[in-house]
Amino acid sequence: MDKKNSKMKIDAKKFAYSVISSQNIESDLVEEIAKKKLTLYLTAYWLAEKFNNLEAQNFRNINKKDYEDLMVKLQGIRVH
Repeated sequence: MDKKNSKMKIDAKKFAYSVISSQNIESDLVEEIAKKKLTLYLTAYWLAEKFNNLEAQNFRNINKKDYEDLMVKLQGIRVH
């Protein structure tokens, strides 16, 4: 597949690891730090997977309206 028609895909594991690696969570309780890091990892992983599923178009050729619609969908994602 040529670059013109290739789709953007995020490696969810690498993305999630990068997110937790970039965050400094401070607490005196080791369990609290672990829970927060795990929540952050899972959220980042899930968001990357959701993006990969939503990314049905090539960003190089996407028009402004479609791009804005995609961003609205990503912003509408709720973490429970």
